[in-house]
Amino acid sequence: MKKMITAIALTGSLAVTGVVAAAGIQNNAGKILSSEEISKKALSYVKGTVYKVELDKEKGVQVYEIDVRGKSKEYELTLDAKTGKLLEKKTETTKVSNTINNKNVIGLAKAKEIALKSVKGSVKKAKLDREDGIYEIEIIRAGYEYDFDINAYTGKIVKKEKEKISKKVVTGKVIGLEKAKQIALNNVGGTVQKAKLDKSDGVYEIEIINGTTEYEFEIHAKTGKILKKESEVADDVITTTKPSTPNTGNTANPSTPNKVIGIAKAKEIALQSVNGTVKKAEYDREDGVYEFEILTTDYEYDIDVDAITGKVMITDKERITKTPNPATPFIGEQKASQIALTKAKGTITKIELDEEDGVYEIEVKDGMYEYELEIDAKTGAILDFEKEYEDD
Repeated sequence: MKKMITAIALTGSLAVTGVVAAAGIQNNAGKILSSEEISKKALSYVKGTVYKVELDKEKGVQVYEIDVRGKSKEYELTLDAKTGKLLEKKTETTKVSNTINNKNVIGLAKAKEIALKSVKGSVKKAKLDREDGIYEIEIIRAGYEYDFDINAYTGKIVKKEKEKISKKVVTGKVIGLEKAKQIALNNVGGTVQKAKLDKSDGVYEIEIINGTTEYEFEIHAKTGKILKKESEVADDVITTTKPSTPNTGNTANPSTPNKVIGIAKAKEIALQSVNGTVKKAEYDREDGVYEFEILTTDYEYDIDVDAITGKVMITDKERITKTPNPATPFIGEQKASQIALTKAKGTITKIELDEEDGVYEIEVKDGMYEYELEIDAKTGAILDFEKEYEDD
């Protein structure tokens, strides 16, 4: 699983401004070159503009894969991550498209919102493909992965694909999510923005903000070893500008990033404002708020919590419309629970009716395993059953 470290607009002359060097990454074998250093190395071999830098491992050796766009050619370079030595070079003659105009695009947050209106789920990946002028969004929901291509200028969904997720269970003892987060924080410090176990790859994926830098870690679920560490300048990190002071001869950055309170604290604050069940929780870096959807018996609330101050604002309150009984009535949560427990012995930790698909989505835990079931809301038939090792 490759992930982009940073996209750097670095020209062949190297005389550009606004490029921030990513710190050298530490690993078990020693220090490797930063993204800026490796970009300069790449441009010593070919002339053009670096537009993609990825850290990867080939045959146990850490390498950078770098794409450089020239006037009439595109180059794919593989460089040793420590020395910058050129290991492989591929050249392709192509018509080079103009760089996308950032002022006219709808923005990543808006693109995710468009995708989530089509399919309510969890966003797994969201990025802008500058070459094609589209946002690529991946959403996970109820055992399926949805891939969206969204026009970066108009917001129109140009592609939507649905694929069943084939999960393989991580077997054996894992270190646990809290331990994985601590390993990442010991490496760079900062605030954890996202942490989850990718059971299909057997790694913990951790995202951390420290100052104006965003780090992404992959940590082995059993050994705790850092398999991948990537960084990029988080241009949407919330900053506040200090008031101007007389010039004393010292030059300092006029703006200092503020630490965010973290999604766990924000959730606690939101629930103090409205006591209910959290349906959605996410961090909107662009607006600098944590966004929550909370359900009570009769209402659905949209709540924003300021990421720095913790101030709460209820942005929307909507009465929940009770759906009348359909021609063929649903079997009900109690009956669905009984059916689930005949298949998986344990404690039900979640039951949710997906009226759109006509299924009950149920989670059962027994202390060692976690079971996910989909049960037909009308017939009671078990449509899907998955069993996974419960890491925490």
